[in-house]
Amino acid sequence: MSVACRFVRGRNALLCAADFGPVFMDFYLYLGQTGVVLARGMDEQLKTLLAALTLHAAAQPRTFTCAWTVHLEEAGVNLFAVTENPTGLVTGQAFERQVRAVGGNILHAETAGPRGLRRRSSVEFAGGDLLAAASSYYTASEQRGARYFHLGGDIFALLAAQPDADLDWLQSAGEGEIRSLCGDGQPALETRVYRFGCGCTAEKIAAAIAPALRGDLDGIFGGDTHIRVSCPRCGVRHELEKSQLAP
Repeated sequence: MSVACRFVRGRNALLCAADFGPVFMDFYLYLGQTGVVLARGMDEQLKTLLAALTLHAAAQPRTFTCAWTVHLEEAGVNLFAVTENPTGLVTGQAFERQVRAVGGNILHAETAGPRGLRRRSSVEFAGGDLLAAASSYYTASEQRGARYFHLGGDIFALLAAQPDADLDWLQSAGEGEIRSLCGDGQPALETRVYRFGCGCTAEKIAAAIAPALRGDLDGIFGGDTHIRVSCPRCGVRHELEKSQLAP
């Protein structure tokens, strides 16, 4: 899947848009393969979060990895998504068990970059509109105006202000105008390619958790030859042998 990033002339705004059909198709294949069932429309909510985060990542440097966690208080659900610009991988999952109430809806954002760069921020929001929540994140944390659009089907767009942007136009632009700008024939400043996937393996999971488990491997394994550990990013369960965790 390709995200086209265009500069809107005369408005000083960046427009990133894509048809997320291929990502969503692989997302549903992942749900089928893992046996995960998302009820109460959480699959649609997670798809929207994946689209919003990926468009946000496409507007960031290529070295950045961006992760968002959305807490939906009334539903008692946490939605997690991560987009890696260096690899083009997009993945996420929903947590529907033992979700702690915090008193409202919150979007937690984390950005990681080279040389240990790490930024964290949070924004509270009302209602269940994740595109509106992502837009409010820009205002509160990015310190610039932005709006997300669902242009029908699996097509989503992000309109983000740049220096000296026409903010009145940015706030008043309608879906029709944004759709027209996406297909006006102007070449994209940049095209980013993404696909749904995590890239996790049993070896990577073992390397990540081994330091915390090596003090009591006998107690952890008991008489078993394997333990099953879920990837914290996509939820896929991996079987690990004791030898993979031993020094």
